[in-house]
Amino acid sequence: MKNIVLQERTFSTYEHQIKIRADNVEEERILGLGAKKIGTVVHEDCYFVEKGKKVKDVNELVRVRKEGGEELFFTYKGPVANRKIRTRLVVNRIIKQDEFEEIKKKYDEVVCVNKKRTIYLKDGVIINYDKVDNLGTFIELDVEKDDDEPKLGYLVNKLELDISKIIKLSYFELAIAKFSIYDRIMNAIVDKFGKFSFGIASSVLTTLGIIVGLNAATSSKLAVIGGIVAVAVADSLADSIGMYSSEKSKRGVSNSSAFKAALNVFIGKVVFTLTFIVPFLMFPVSTAIIVSVIWGLLLIKFVNFQIAYVQGESIPKTIIKNVLIAIAVIMLSYIAGYLVGLLQ
Repeated sequence: MKNIVLQERTFSTYEHQIKIRADNVEEERILGLGAKKIGTVVHEDCYFVEKGKKVKDVNELVRVRKEGGEELFFTYKGPVANRKIRTRLVVNRIIKQDEFEEIKKKYDEVVCVNKKRTIYLKDGVIINYDKVDNLGTFIELDVEKDDDEPKLGYLVNKLELDISKIIKLSYFELAIAKFSIYDRIMNAIVDKFGKFSFGIASSVLTTLGIIVGLNAATSSKLAVIGGIVAVAVADSLADSIGMYSSEKSKRGVSNSSAFKAALNVFIGKVVFTLTFIVPFLMFPVSTAIIVSVIWGLLLIKFVNFQIAYVQGESIPKTIIKNVLIAIAVIMLSYIAGYLVGLLQ
């Protein structure tokens, strides 16, 4: 694929691609072929059409991609020439935030699609292993030269992929087909609270364990409140530092992206941990514990409702599984606290 620089824009010629649904394919199968792992990146893609036009009336798209939580790319995608092995003109260039704001004035946003992409290379074929929010898992095979197209079919067979599951639609088109009013509401909720999910889940499990355990050991409201404050400060800092280290260990993640992930964990955990103090300021200890457990289980349900939606999993199964885990944590914490109390 040759690149031509024209008016400070990089134009790529035609890309040849096969995309197949791969919900039951693990990454180990790709590595088993001897493919080299290049890295992992998160793409946040928003698609636009010219103002006043409808999606059904256009065959050309404008996309703005935030890559790795930081850099912005403007992409023009021309008309699709072949629906089975996707062939189309693609134009890419890096833009800044102020230019993105200008684009939003000239175009109407249609839909946003987020995915985690792990990239492999095998015999000149780029293998993209994509986990796409709300849509599922896909494997995308790309080659640059016309002569390399036979390699696509060869890898489909070697990866034991179901040829009948070739996707002729782009992620944009798949998202449009699924984007109901319910999806719009859920995406808005995920956009607002999804980044705090780790902090919320961690705060609930840790705080409920502390509350039940300390109460069983001491029966002291002051001790329980002190334990909640300790979790809000010390444990929140520990989890956020752990998240920062985890993100920094991933290839291609910038300092600012790692910091944002750590900050979201800290904010989510501090804020939602401190909410558990409220019942102890309003009610007797026994009542406050019941209210705290109910509140905690509601938060667990809320977080896992989002996770199940994004991952395309069964919402009832995901919620029930994680609620049972939370109940097990509460019971074990009570037993541990009770046994410690016997030592007094």
